[in-house]
Amino acid sequence: MAPTTPDIPPVTGGVQIFRSCLISTEYPGAEAATKWLFDRFDVEYIVNEDQTCCTGLGYYTDMMPFPTTMAISARNSCVAVEADHPIQSYLCSTCYAVNKKSQHVLAVPEYRRSANEVLAEIGREYTDTVDETIQHRHTLEILWSRHHSIPGLIKRRLDGIKVATHPACHYCKVFPDDVLGDPENFMLPEDLLEPAGVIKTGNYNEKTTHCGAGFRQMFVNPAMSQAVTREKLKRLAQEKIDVLVHMCPNCAVQFDRHHDIISQVAQEEYPFVHLHVQQLVALALGADPDKVCGVVSHSQDVEPILQRIGAREGVSV
Repeated sequence: MAPTTPDIPPVTGGVQIFRSCLISTEYPGAEAATKWLFDRFDVEYIVNEDQTCCTGLGYYTDMMPFPTTMAISARNSCVAVEADHPIQSYLCSTCYAVNKKSQHVLAVPEYRRSANEVLAEIGREYTDTVDETIQHRHTLEILWSRHHSIPGLIKRRLDGIKVATHPACHYCKVFPDDVLGDPENFMLPEDLLEPAGVIKTGNYNEKTTHCGAGFRQMFVNPAMSQAVTREKLKRLAQEKIDVLVHMCPNCAVQFDRHHDIISQVAQEEYPFVHLHVQQLVALALGADPDKVCGVVSHSQDVEPILQRIGAREGVSV
């Protein structure tokens, strides 16, 4: 199956990794793997201590009013531009959607004016220059811009490993026209991994089905939430995959933390594991599964797949 993701100009620098609260607290290995990959792909980046949370969890659970979220997004955009690293690289699809949505709303004069009234209190302003300079990019897009480097960097083959993609709704469904590839059959994760020899699943029934988390739904209506998750787990078991790769920590939490619980309750087997795309790409390029990919943070037992791909054997990186 040939790559279907279109080539884009290489991103070589000016990148600010937008730190995600869910990544940092749930799967810090995804961030560490991203930095490790950026170093190998010669992508110059910073992590900015002045960046704050996007407030997406609060906004999507109706605990944070959107004007507050918008003003915080405007501030974070100012911070990135001031640091001369205007390409915001999002590890979390919710961060991506919230900040991109805010930029669209900030184009409306009255909303920008209200945001700037707040920013004036801290000596900042969301100007036309900031708006024209800031770029909101999912981390996978930046990695894809350097994908021609991958074949020469592979240290561990993934031959025979069947991989499927769970497309994050806040990347594929909020701004479908901006998706890198087909939003109805998002293939960028599998195309990134293809040089390592994975078997790509491609399109499958339920591919665009939500992870089931639904933000507040996982708390106020857990039965419905996990029922949606179960449907996708059942379908992927039928596809006989080895790894489901994720591009959003909220999806990863929903699947990885509940996978074994749903399996036990439903008395069904779902014989595959969950990894962030960056983790599996990094493993293929020789990253240490513990020090770089942080696999200890996963609820599932990923040791069998690590053994299968030789990730417990030292490689020269």
